[in-house]
Amino acid sequence: MNQDFESFLRRFEEANTAFVNGDPSLWLPLVSHSEQTSIFGGFGGQEVGWSEIGPRYGWASSQFVPSGAKIEFEYLVKHVGADTAYTVAIERGTVRHVTQPDPVPHLLRTTMVFRAEDGAWKIAHRHADPLNPTSAPSGP
Repeated sequence: MNQDFESFLRRFEEANTAFVNGDPSLWLPLVSHSEQTSIFGGFGGQEVGWSEIGPRYGWASSQFVPSGAKIEFEYLVKHVGADTAYTVAIERGTVRHVTQPDPVPHLLRTTMVFRAEDGAWKIAHRHADPLNPTSAPSGP
């Protein structure tokens, strides 16, 4: 299933690029529709279960303006098991948000958990947040 997973990752990358151009149509079929699916999205919050996740992904993609943005992936870790896999990655690009007139950097650190469902890989969990410089905790 490793080869299948690499093929799935290419589709995921293509779907991610479409997503940040305001089109979730390639992304949504890659997500598990289970109620045991979760997201800690790049815009904050948390959702659990397809009934929350589906609308959230639709909303999140609508926050991007089509701009021809292309996301690049730097995989720091990949692991594939018999029916689960995960990646730890940095996602980089320049995107346009509906709330901002100019393009902005899109720099996320992401942890993704995938599971095999009915012979196909699906996104089971996504945690994405801004990649910030390392810093010491600030005091009171």
